[in-house]
Amino acid sequence: MKSEDVTSFIVYILMLGLALALGLTIVKDAVSTLQIGGISFLVISVTIIVTIILNSAGLELFHALGGKVGGYMIASLNILGFCWYKDSGKTKFKFSFDFDGLTGETILAPKKENAKPTAYVWFPFLAFLIELVTSIVLYSMGSLKGASETMQWVAALAIVVVTISSMMAIYNFIPLKLDSTTDGYRLTLITKPANVAAYNELMRIQELQREGKEITNVKYFDEVTNFTAQINLISVYDHLSKNEFDKALKLIDKMVDVPDKISKSTLYRLIAQKLYIKILTLPLSEAEKYYDAEVGDDIRRFISNDLSMESLRAYILIAGMLDRSQGEVQFAMSRKVKAMKRTTETRAKIEEKLYDSALALVKQAHKDWELQ
Repeated sequence: MKSEDVTSFIVYILMLGLALALGLTIVKDAVSTLQIGGISFLVISVTIIVTIILNSAGLELFHALGGKVGGYMIASLNILGFCWYKDSGKTKFKFSFDFDGLTGETILAPKKENAKPTAYVWFPFLAFLIELVTSIVLYSMGSLKGASETMQWVAALAIVVVTISSMMAIYNFIPLKLDSTTDGYRLTLITKPANVAAYNELMRIQELQREGKEITNVKYFDEVTNFTAQINLISVYDHLSKNEFDKALKLIDKMVDVPDKISKSTLYRLIAQKLYIKILTLPLSEAEKYYDAEVGDDIRRFISNDLSMESLRAYILIAGMLDRSQGEVQFAMSRKVKAMKRTTETRAKIEEKLYDSALALVKQAHKDWELQ
């Protein structure tokens, strides 16, 4: 299980805990004072549904507004599967539940080079704060002694709104990487100017991909962060697809040389890429010398256990060419399907080619092995 999956599970528990805590205390007490029986359940159920719809719509509309303010074009706006998108300059509609978010997604494309995503991230949070304060004021007014039955209803429903909107806010604004990209995580990225430039470059590339256009002049970022490293990998894969291994290795080395700037998983996968190139292209004795001298046990364990194509194809070469273990090669091959599912669509074809090259080298070296 990936770390973001574990983090997401914890966040879902927090959301459920908030709902139960408020539902079994404040909401229950507020509703019980109304003494209207089944009508209470019906009204609250409708309020929950309406709150989810309005908060989902508000989140993406404020994303869109913030994007416009920041200098972006709105390439796609998806609210609970209702998707409006740009196609050749025209706005079209479709139903799509393939969105990167809890209830929807707003996809941007930079209109200018110095576009900034600050408003895109902050506008939904400010809107939530206004909603929260308004709901608390209404609840306070309806809870006053002598308040009318109407205001008591308003107070009860205000707490329902607070509960639902706060659950959604916990997910969207927590500053961690979850199973989808959240505003809280984006905020941790854009505090660094290099990440803003990398973010815009990623948006530019993704827009070209959506339009089916050729991706050229991809920026390489000399200031290495965990996020710029992901963008730099686009250039690395471009060189790998053209068998320009020396150029790919130079770019990888620039990132590996500053290990404190990137996460351990990113670093180790870069080293896996480096190992792949060395074993594939160098005399075996040189590759083996590098592996023995430079690759520690912790990196070896990571590569052997990591379910990514970068590590998998590197491990096939390590197991087949350095360790000469048919069983380990067979084990790595059995994990390919799962690893490919974690590979982005744009890299799938390249990874297939790189995987086939690794396997071909192992088969050539061990013609007596039966590898399927």
